[in-house]
Amino acid sequence: MANSLGTDRNHSVTFLRSVVRKVTAQSTPFLSVAILCLIAFAALAAAQYPNQERDRDQDRDRDRDRAFNRGPVRVAHERMTVDFGGGNGGRPSPDALCEENFVAVGFHVQMGEFFNNAWLDCVHVRRDGDLGSEVSMTEKTGSPGGSPIQDAFCPRGMVLRGFRGRVGASIDEAVGICSPLHEIAERRERMPTEMTQPVMRPHAGGHPAEAVCPIGSVVTGFHSNSGEYIDHLWVLCSELRRADRD
Repeated sequence: MANSLGTDRNHSVTFLRSVVRKVTAQSTPFLSVAILCLIAFAALAAAQYPNQERDRDQDRDRDRDRAFNRGPVRVAHERMTVDFGGGNGGRPSPDALCEENFVAVGFHVQMGEFFNNAWLDCVHVRRDGDLGSEVSMTEKTGSPGGSPIQDAFCPRGMVLRGFRGRVGASIDEAVGICSPLHEIAERRERMPTEMTQPVMRPHAGGHPAEAVCPIGSVVTGFHSNSGEYIDHLWVLCSELRRADRD
């Protein structure tokens, strides 16, 4: 393409030179200057044409990359378990699970002195790979009790991909880790990250804990062991899959 443009430009220059000779020979000085100015403007536009073509090619490449990065995404049926931590007491409680093809964007904890119940806000992943607008809540995991409810949400457009906090004999603090869904689906090791509001019990202590979903996966549920309160908590993760790569 570059050779073709160079040849066209050479032909244009030769043509313009012949026009200049005819104009200067046949026209008045004033008319000659006016025509020569127009010819110079046309030559300048022709010289910029290759740059315009290159810019258009780059724009098409960027549009193609964006279309690839924002292609269809679906949420795998299988769930992986990642241990957040806590004590050894309690017994298995019912899981808090997002619906099929839903992902978590926030969570809630009902507590008294300890975490009693925990559940998630989930949104649908649309066929175009973007997040839906309607929010559905999961069932609760844990044990009934407590009165205050603390809420924590990802920024708009982001989803939960893990948790940080503190644990001891139970759960002391939990903070959600959020990133854009499409960035997670691209399996990037580094991506934009925001944290939710911290949720903590009164007089929180314990030691640092973290449960992050594997690369390319998002939070879709909670699993817990509980007695009078949540003793131990696990995060359930599901892989994001590109429909055009399955």
